[in-house]
Parts: sequence; C-alpha cells; structure tokens
Amino acid sequence: MSARKTGGGAGSPRTSTGSFEGDHLLRKLETARKGPEAAAAPVDVQDLSDEGTDPGAKALVEDAGNVVAPSLENLEVTVPHDLTVSQGELLLRFHELVRAHSPSRPRKNGEAVRMGDSVVLDTLGYAQGRLIPFSARTGLELEMAPSDLLPGLCEGLEGTPVGGSKQVDVVLPESYPVEALRGTPATFLVDVVSAREVKVPKDAESDAFVRKLGRGDTLEALMEALASDIADERADDAWLEAQERVLDELILRTEVAITPELVDEEIRRNWNTGEAPLLVSKNFGPDEMQESLDGWMTDPGTRLETERRLRIAYALRAIIERDGVKLTPESLDEVLEEAIIPFGLSLEEARGALADPALAETIRHSALHVVAVRYVMSHAEVRFEGIPGRFSGSGKPMS
Repeated sequence: MSARKTGGGAGSPRTSTGSFEGDHLLRKLETARKGPEAAAAPVDVQDLSDEGTDPGAKALVEDAGNVVAPSLENLEVTVPHDLTVSQGELLLRFHELVRAHSPSRPRKNGEAVRMGDSVVLDTLGYAQGRLIPFSARTGLELEMAPSDLLPGLCEGLEGTPVGGSKQVDVVLPESYPVEALRGTPATFLVDVVSAREVKVPKDAESDAFVRKLGRGDTLEALMEALASDIADERADDAWLEAQERVLDELILRTEVAITPELVDEEIRRNWNTGEAPLLVSKNFGPDEMQESLDGWMTDPGTRLETERRLRIAYALRAIIERDGVKLTPESLDEVLEEAIIPFGLSLEEARGALADPALAETIRHSALHVVAVRYVMSHAEVRFEGIPGRFSGSGKPMS
C-alpha cells in the first residue's frame, strides 16, 4: 500500500472481479490486448507457479482414473427454509435502492472523503505483527458507513483525500472470518482509489420520490415489492443450499485420498492468482510474500474448504468419465452465464476469454463443472422444511 514505505497506491476502480480465477483471466485478457510489453514484471518468490499452468487441474486429471464414481441412487437431501423477511433486511434493501437513485458526483483527486460516500479502496491488514490472510483487496467498493465486519474502518478513513492513503487501527469483531484473529487489534493500510459523493434526498420516503424508483406508487407498495424480491432470493438460496448438500452427499459416497500436499498445491495456486499479484504491485519483498502465503496455508477454514472442493471435483470428474457427461457447444451456451459466476466476469469478458485459446480451457472447465452438477442434481430428490412435497434437483415437483 502507498501507506508503506515500499508502496505505490496506484489503482483503477475496475481492477478486481472479486474472485481469484476471474482476476487471473482479466489480467491475461488485458495483456493480450496490449501486447507482450504489458506483461507483469518477474516475481522474485520461490515456488510461484507459472500462470499458464493449472497444477491442481493437472493432478486431478491424472488421478481421476483411480476414483470410483459414486452412485446417484437414492440421492436425497432436506433443506431448512426460512420464509421470514425481517424489518432490518427491508430497511437495508430500501436504503440501497434509494442510494442507487440519489444524485451523486465523483470527488476530485485530493478531495477528502466523507461518511455516506461510495468509495473504491485497496486494503491490506496486519495483526499480531503479521499480514492478515485474505486482507489484500483491490477495487473494494463500499459505502462509507459503520460496518459490523470492520468496526471503525470507515470512520477512520473520513477526511482521507482521494488518491491518498491512511493507516486505520481497528479491533477485529467476534464475527471476523479468520476465527483465530477475532477480538484482536489490527491495522489496515488503505488506499482511497476513487470516491463519489452521494446526496440522499431528505424526502426519500415520500410518494413522489418512491414513484421515481419504479417499484410502486407508495412506500407500502415499494416495501411489498422489496419483500417479494428478498423472498425470491431466499428461494434461490435454498436451491443453492440443496445443491451444496447434494454435493456433500457425493463426498460421503466417494473414496479418495486427499493428501495435505494436494491441499497445499491448490491453496498455493489460488494464492498465486489472487493475493500474490496485488502484493507484487505494491512492491512487497519475498519475506512478506511468504508470510502472506503462510497465512493462507495455515488457516483452518481455508484448508477445510479447499479439501472439500477437491473431493467434489474428484467425484464429479469420476461421474463425467463413467456416465459420459459432455460439454457441447449448445450446453456451453446454456450454462455460460452460470459458469462465469465464480470468476466475476461479464458475459462479454467471458466470450472474449473463449476466443483466446490460452484462456478458453479455464472457462470450459468451469462450464463442464456446471453441466456435471446439473446432471447430478437431475438424479436428486429435495425436500424443504415447512414446504410440502418432494422436488427433483431440477426444481420440478415429484409425485
């Protein structure tokens, strides 16, 4: 970060998709557009893998033949389903909608940010004298408002000029994702990349303003529409939860040895395409880079989730081989939008990646994963707590 003696702080609001793989693809697409001179400088870090390879996928293909595909018979799951929409959810959704339709203007470089602004940040956190795993973020967009995740961060940033940097001290809350750091004092180094002043109208709850939002003529009608939106999203989330439970059932039915070395390799691959490039751009040295990688490697939650993802990948690969599941041009077009969700890419960016032979394999691999999951779900039976009946994994009621 530019708050460090080695940092630069330069950035662009559209520098991150929010996913490791998506950022990796965008960097390659940008390099392809600009030519070889746009390639990143060499990274002086031991064991930083070649971005043109996918060691995790390579190992998976090599070992998949040794895995017996799990049975898809009697694949049944039950999913909790809460239909209640809280007042807090409604108010937050209303607040977001109002801000999206409120007058705004970009703040100039050097102009101080204020509470209520929409800002784009680059961040990096330290706790207990070490880098906080996953705290390196670029292009992070948020509202300058009190936050439960990082209490005091936005308050500490108030007054920082656009293009400037600030060191902000916080105490990580009990809900912080890295469990070992909960309740720990931390320091975040923040670059303010850009900001917009948002002026929320004082009459935001008036019928006149509500009509401008296009969701009803009165505040009551608007709230009913927002409640319906949230209920629809809950239904989508319930189906995603059903899918995750079906995949967990596949794990139980699949015998495969996941070694610590394979987990290490997959975590390192994600770190290489995720946090490492940002740290390189901020001029971090080899020791700090290794410290960042160690944080990823030793985080229990990351190791558990990585092992789970590997087990699912092995199970799906074995099913693909046994049942002859294919990715056709038609099925690719059908699942493309879903396949690029993990990457955070737009459809235009994804189609650009498909046109590049060096990138197309990554997109196609994700698309085949989606096709395989849909195939598995077509064999599953889903029940939702509080909702009568049984459903196939494709969403259709079963007799």
